[in-house]
Amino acid sequence: MATTPLASTSPSENRGLRVRLPFVSTSLATDIWLFALLWPLWWVLGIEQILLPFFLIYETVRLLIRSEWRVRVNLTIWLTLALAVWWVVPIVWADREFLDIFLKETATIWSQFLILVLIWNGVRNEDEWRRVVGALIIFAAYTAAAGFIYVGGLWRGDIVSLFGRILPASLVDASAFFSSIAYRRFGEMAIEVGLLNHRLAALSLSFSSLSMVCLLLIPLIAWRGLVTRGVRRLIYVLIGIGLLICLVYAESRISYVAFLISAVVFVVLRLGLLRGHNRVFTLAMSLLAAGAVLLLVYATFELILRSLQVAFIDLRPGSWLVRFNIYIVTLQLLPQHPIAGWGVPVRIPGTASEYSAGTHSSYLGMLFTHGIIGLLLYLAIWATIWKVVLRGLGERHVGRERALFWIAMVAAFLAFNIREIADSWWWDQSLTFVIWLMWGVTLTAGRFLPGRPTAASPKNET
Repeated sequence: MATTPLASTSPSENRGLRVRLPFVSTSLATDIWLFALLWPLWWVLGIEQILLPFFLIYETVRLLIRSEWRVRVNLTIWLTLALAVWWVVPIVWADREFLDIFLKETATIWSQFLILVLIWNGVRNEDEWRRVVGALIIFAAYTAAAGFIYVGGLWRGDIVSLFGRILPASLVDASAFFSSIAYRRFGEMAIEVGLLNHRLAALSLSFSSLSMVCLLLIPLIAWRGLVTRGVRRLIYVLIGIGLLICLVYAESRISYVAFLISAVVFVVLRLGLLRGHNRVFTLAMSLLAAGAVLLLVYATFELILRSLQVAFIDLRPGSWLVRFNIYIVTLQLLPQHPIAGWGVPVRIPGTASEYSAGTHSSYLGMLFTHGIIGLLLYLAIWATIWKVVLRGLGERHVGRERALFWIAMVAAFLAFNIREIADSWWWDQSLTFVIWLMWGVTLTAGRFLPGRPTAASPKNET
């Protein structure tokens, strides 16, 4: 009696049938994409401000095991490591009242080092690079949706997060941070008379953080919209509109200024007005425009002065006065710890802890909390980022997608650097997640973004 041999499965078929468990057998890029996809869940649970450092530690362990403890670093990564090490120096004299803030920000600054190591080593090809970009697009879509929901009046309430339900009520009432993760809301009624009756925070901890998120993501979404067609372009247009709504309703006046400046730069670079023979024409027109503006200012000086007073002082005067007081006290206290800084903000008598000396400016805050060395390291990190961006901007004979990417990064980082004059950013993990991913895709774009110039640019690697 004839028998039929049993069908055998080839090794390639076995590999195809293997189940890939999220965060276990998936790639770093996929894990970052999934982490962003699940952000609303983290937000509802109230753990998005705590979970990110643990996620990065886990991914770092995976990377080290897979790479047999060998990793590549570039100058930016070395500088972030130096800043992370320097960050812990002031713990010797830091005010113990703010020890929780010191530990949280220390975890954040070490997370900054880890995520750059991960992206520099763990993103291996164009598909994975685009997946990290996709994580930013997902976050932008969620932020835009929150803006549409709140401004459209679909939901303006609040919920208690799962983490908030287990926190002691006394801790929630005493801490602005724990209160913000216990009670989840997209926005609230404006406390002071301002431009708008409501202010929006979306998925961020504060209005200020949301404005900085929008300044980073709007140019990125503009880039994607310009290089796609059809339904995808329509989706990007809707996301862009949602982000603009969020930016407006965050009501950060310096963000408005930063956005206008970056938008002008984006248009100028997009039209190629600074290249070749256009440069002379652009310079001449700029001089004419500057002359016209000076004449206009001279003719309407009192009206302009009054308008600026209304916009920046009369509307929400508390914001202006509080910031002015913070900066004065910060400058007065700087000489006591000029090299390594105070380590933490210092409470100003008669004000809430969130309005302490050393807050409301990345540059002044870094100088105050981590001294001259900390500020120089922070500026050096940005200098390496800008070096990569400007080198990419100067590439010739590249693809349209690649050229527009560098223009978008110029606009995004320029707006962000202007905005951080009046606020710091390493407190809110929704904001750090966005800026770190944008740093990562910028540093690796030269390797993976199609349309390279014929002569390859040198890598920012040691």
